[in-house]
Amino acid sequence: MSTTNKGFNYIFNTSKEDHMVSKILSGHDTSTNTAIQDLRLFDSQTRSTISSFQHHLFSTCHNLQTAQHNVNQAVLDVLTSTVILHYPLLKRLNAEAPAIKRIEACTTEAGCSLVELLASSSHLANPELPCEDSKPSSAHQTSKQSLTRNTEQKVIDHQAAVINHFIEHVKLQDARMDALEAKLNGPRQGAHKRQNPETSQCDVSQAKKKQRRSTVTHLTTTVAGTHRVAAEVKKLVAYMKLFLDDGFILDTTQASYRDHVLSLRTRAEKSVLMFLEEHNISSRGPGAVLKYLRSLHRAGALNSKIERHEQLLQTQAIQDPAPGYTQNILEQIR
Repeated sequence: MSTTNKGFNYIFNTSKEDHMVSKILSGHDTSTNTAIQDLRLFDSQTRSTISSFQHHLFSTCHNLQTAQHNVNQAVLDVLTSTVILHYPLLKRLNAEAPAIKRIEACTTEAGCSLVELLASSSHLANPELPCEDSKPSSAHQTSKQSLTRNTEQKVIDHQAAVINHFIEHVKLQDARMDALEAKLNGPRQGAHKRQNPETSQCDVSQAKKKQRRSTVTHLTTTVAGTHRVAAEVKKLVAYMKLFLDDGFILDTTQASYRDHVLSLRTRAEKSVLMFLEEHNISSRGPGAVLKYLRSLHRAGALNSKIERHEQLLQTQAIQDPAPGYTQNILEQIR
């Protein structure tokens, strides 16, 4: 895949960078080796029981006639330990979920009880509870209160647990994204820029006089290093499609598919730059162009093109193999 086609086909730079991103999003340091949790913490008897549970749970991944289709045993151990570790959390969020029913069914088939499964999960988690959290009087009082709750209160508590879980997940995700952006973009592009986007209220009809002059890349050669940049690339592609006034038809089965994509890219880029010149904007960099297109969109300058694009979609003049949720994402400003 050529670098001039990255705007329409987003990928990471390299597999090494993709691995670094995944480690940061998982809360690990990229400069240190991460210890993978497996089943070595258990004794031989417990591992024998868990092995039976594992064979039922991953029955389609091992002991197959075609050896190349079998999943490595070390990988199965990691997956099994992850399932056991997070079983109580999944059970608390939704006890009737298909995944919970599948886990409990495999536990029964393996001749193991749910009590043993919970004990294994506790052993993997290895919590260190403070003394005040383990007082029997407090635990007894909490248990007594839970028995007296009615059905409505249980539903409310369940919803609150789900919401709190997602809130904590979002907070952790934001912190990891901040760390990733600081590592990739340098100290000057910190978390405050991502948390306060598009706060500039500059006039869209005039470009700033004092600008940093450097080598300008094409609109579609931006290499996405983070999920935020990937979202901006997809938004820029959506804006560029508005400038294909005659529509377009892309067929991934044709041999000339890539050439057709490059031709559409060149035509859309020229139209975008001409449109910006009409508004006295001389910027060429992808980030600056996206900023001015957003400002023009908020000002209603793109309403006619959005209306034309919607008409082309309705008349099948545009046939785009991209996922449906990435198409027609721009709305007219009234």
